[in-house]
Amino acid sequence: MQSANGTEVSVPAGAPNGLRKTGKVPSMLDLTTKLLFVSSKGDVEGVTELLDLGCDVNGADYDGRSALHLAASEGKTDVVKLLLERGADVNALDRWGSTPLSDATHFGFASTSKVLEAAGGTIMDSRREVTAQPSVVADWEVDPTEIDMKKSIPIGKGAFGEIRLAAWRGTKVAVKTILMSLSDDRQVAKEFLDEVALLPQLRHPNIVQFLGAVTQQKPFMLITEYLPRGDLHSIIQRRGALDPATATRFALDIARGMNYLHQRKPDPIVHRDLKPRNLLRNEAGRLKVADFGLSKLLKARHNQGMQDPYQMTGETGSYRYMAPEVFRHEQYDKTVDVFSFAMIVQEMFEGQPAWKFQLAEDVAQYLAIEGARPPFKSRNYPAGMKELIKDCWAGDPKNRPNFSKVIERLEVIEQQFPPVDYGLSDMRCQCSIL
Repeated sequence: MQSANGTEVSVPAGAPNGLRKTGKVPSMLDLTTKLLFVSSKGDVEGVTELLDLGCDVNGADYDGRSALHLAASEGKTDVVKLLLERGADVNALDRWGSTPLSDATHFGFASTSKVLEAAGGTIMDSRREVTAQPSVVADWEVDPTEIDMKKSIPIGKGAFGEIRLAAWRGTKVAVKTILMSLSDDRQVAKEFLDEVALLPQLRHPNIVQFLGAVTQQKPFMLITEYLPRGDLHSIIQRRGALDPATATRFALDIARGMNYLHQRKPDPIVHRDLKPRNLLRNEAGRLKVADFGLSKLLKARHNQGMQDPYQMTGETGSYRYMAPEVFRHEQYDKTVDVFSFAMIVQEMFEGQPAWKFQLAEDVAQYLAIEGARPPFKSRNYPAGMKELIKDCWAGDPKNRPNFSKVIERLEVIEQQFPPVDYGLSDMRCQCSIL
């Protein structure tokens, strides 16, 4: 197994599953970040030690989520009891207006909910009506009667809704619909409306094309171009390892789309959930970056005196492709997308996700705590590709190249191959965005 710098590291038997039991916490984290981390993992001893050191029991991350929020969300009842005993605010609100009890109830942790209720916990009304404000409704607002949903075909599913292939004004489109049961959930609705607000601003060959949205009535709908040739996940699942030329060109497609987002002025966009399922293939064989539900505009903080003024905290995204600093609840910036990119490129050459049969959260712990990185088993990496991947998944975010540099290096690597068609024409998986 490899560490972040590419050197071999020893792997304990059963890793990464064994990591849950080690109680190891990265030493570089500040006290609040450590408290959030150990609370979410149910580490009573670790929480006690940090509170004894003077850590603020009500410290919170970028999303306003306290240690009590995280412990409640994971059903860590013993930690919840301890935090309450040490003065945690039982009704602290995160940025979505949720309390710890709201989270425990939402995720079905009955025993944890009882403890919070006994301490005076309440459930805030997070399901109040949420729609886009009429004053900001733009020309992309679509009359839902124009969308022929009666003849639509389901082509994708997710936790909050589904994607259907439908006809709109004579054109095949992908329609992302939020479940009616969740349309009034403030957190779900806000995430959807954030995505709708972002997509109309984006125009690039490697970014999925936004066409319109329904935001003034339920169910909410997001309309994008229909990409019938599937996502990268389905391609790898069917084909296994991609040939070096195709993998390199796909990597360039991803890097160009991401560079466009990161170079956006005045505020860059960080995707935060870059993964194979969010990379869709068009008829020409090009990959496009999709699914901006977790994306964020990185507003510059000019008065902080930081080397990189664009920083956030909070655990967001898919575990298997998550940058270590995100998992550890540290401050992070747009380089988290570069890390995810490296994991995706390695997967294209290997033909399967790293540690495929391990739980995704265990993989994230292994990457973040042990500093391990997936091995290079394939012999098909072109010259320079392994080195690029290693640089992109560097443990220190400052050592990761930006996507402009990534593109330069990929273009040099691409010169090793003759111009060819993208191929894979036998692939006809009908997938789209969710």
